Amino acid sequence: MTTTKYIRNSIILSVIFLVLGCSSASIKSGDSKKSSGSLFSALEMSKEQSTADAKEFQQLYAEYKKGLHENTIKRAKAFAIYHPKSIYLDQVFNLSGLSHIALKQYDQSLVQFKNVLEQTSNAELSNMVNYNIAYVHFEMGNLDSAKQFLDSIAVHDLEKNDRYKFYVLNAKVARVRQAFEASSQSAIEALDLLPEPKIKTSTDPLLSFLDDVLERVDNIAVLEKIYSEHQNSVAADRLLFRIGEHYFKTRERARSKPFFQKIVSDYSDSAYLSSARDYLKKVDYQGLFDPKKVGIVLSLSGKFSKFGYKALQGIELAFKIFSPTKDENPVTLVVMDDQGEVDRALTAMDELYYKHHVAAIIGPLVSKLSEPMGKKAQELGIPLIALSQKEATGGDFVFNAALTPTMQAKELVRYATEYAKVNRFAILAPSTKFGEEHVNAFWDELDQYQTFVTGYETYSEGETDFRSSIDSLVGLLQTDARAHEVEELRLLKAASPIKSRSKKLDKMFDLKPVIDFDAVFIPDEPKTLGQILPTFAYRDVDKILFLGINTWNSSELISRAGQFAEGSVFVDGFYSGSSLPSTQKFISEYQTTFNATPSLVDAMAYDAGHILSKLLNEFNINSRNDLRDHITGLRDFPGISGKISYHNGRLSKQLYFLTIKGGKIEEIAFK
Repeated sequence: MTTTKYIRNSIILSVIFLVLGCSSASIKSGDSKKSSGSLFSALEMSKEQSTADAKEFQQLYAEYKKGLHENTIKRAKAFAIYHPKSIYLDQVFNLSGLSHIALKQYDQSLVQFKNVLEQTSNAELSNMVNYNIAYVHFEMGNLDSAKQFLDSIAVHDLEKNDRYKFYVLNAKVARVRQAFEASSQSAIEALDLLPEPKIKTSTDPLLSFLDDVLERVDNIAVLEKIYSEHQNSVAADRLLFRIGEHYFKTRERARSKPFFQKIVSDYSDSAYLSSARDYLKKVDYQGLFDPKKVGIVLSLSGKFSKFGYKALQGIELAFKIFSPTKDENPVTLVVMDDQGEVDRALTAMDELYYKHHVAAIIGPLVSKLSEPMGKKAQELGIPLIALSQKEATGGDFVFNAALTPTMQAKELVRYATEYAKVNRFAILAPSTKFGEEHVNAFWDELDQYQTFVTGYETYSEGETDFRSSIDSLVGLLQTDARAHEVEELRLLKAASPIKSRSKKLDKMFDLKPVIDFDAVFIPDEPKTLGQILPTFAYRDVDKILFLGINTWNSSELISRAGQFAEGSVFVDGFYSGSSLPSTQKFISEYQTTFNATPSLVDAMAYDAGHILSKLLNEFNINSRNDLRDHITGLRDFPGISGKISYHNGRLSKQLYFLTIKGGKIEEIAFK
């Protein structure tokens, strides 16, 4: 982002800037001893005089006060011509400069302010003109010049209202220059000059500004230095909260406690009082930890309940809820129903943490809950193993165990490039959020290899005719670019001895597809694939590798696409036909316990539960931080489909590589 654009977009304090700058400065006379001081004094003096320049100065000021800035500028020009020796001339130039600012005529305003500095010997007026010049340079994006003129101002010589404006401008300039400590200091100095009747309404935006720059100060030593210098400031509670929050979020929660306590004890009217109490509660409760309790937050009612109960069964199987051995001290599962709603999910997390003191939480399954629950887990400092396809974010207490678009893309691209030796790809996807997520993940992964995407097409949800999309991929719609081929085919057809029309003859002289890719990635459901895959063959696009996601792992793909799906490759996190002993053991135990066949959801939840069960039963876990560190350190953990390892917030696992062979889904065997 450029500096100019940053300034243009930086509107948080626009309401508190006096757009016309500062004009309450002293005036100059031929003899400095005769200086009449402030603008108010100058106006009072002019009323006592009957001279032409005094009367004109009063009229010019009246125009300025009415906001008639063009008239003010015209009068100022005339005044300088007819009254070049007037004691009011410096004030006239200043008012003209301020009028130019109001009209956003910044270059002209600088000329007028330069005239003031050349005319006056009064320090107070010079101070205010330097402020006005700094303001103009800031508006023009000249940050170095703005800072230079601000640095030349003797701040303590300014009147209180003008000091306020100085500190606000200085804070804004510093923020854009990314000098966040200096920006914070100036914003606090401005706040400490409140309240004043005419600027009381500025409090909220200025506090918002301070919050913004303090958020960008990530050095705890700097934050504590600012607080030590402003312990009696109106912003002291904000500084205390920011310091406490910093310690809390950087694993030093015990050190955060005195800062939150001081807010509670000394700042009963603080806007941060409630939040400080919440943090203190979290600090106090973090030591209440039961290594034999795990919280479960799933959708057990509503439209996702079917999947919620399947996930719960997988977790129960992992913890051997229905068949504990005599030697084990079994873990208790505290199960909560989020009903697919954010508020209920967060309330459930609070209850699990504050009432049940669970060691960790498994959930959610619903994607819209992943982000808020991830943030909540990080705030509480409790490990969360998320099962939603949308990755939960928040920090180092959040672990994603679901089969995500990123995981699938990574394995698909690895197979295509390393085993199938493909480096040219096409992408055909639905223009939906689902399609976009998978395409982005696939494309991002391709960027890690020396590959090319030679074609990318999308289609609307519910589309049934894919000829146009596929024709576009293979250049059949680019007739203008291939005009010479079209003409050659026309001439060949005209010269053909066969004159009778037929579809076969017409096809012989049709434009041929340009197949400049070796594989096509299609993230969609079998119902749609049953129409897409045959269309490729119909348009003479053959001998290419079709790549798919876990939705392809269905007998419906075979029934709908038939022979056109032969040889396609896709991945999944669970395959019931796998020969892996771990998979077959899981299936057998699941069928025995629940008299049903497990699915991906059950398997995914089982792995999450299995990880926690092993860690809590086989290690001396004495805190949630300790449990988090053990999860982070996972390497080659035995999962259903193979080894699971922690990497960058994910519990990455081996996926099954599947293909269609002889009308059946089979696992690809690697030599």
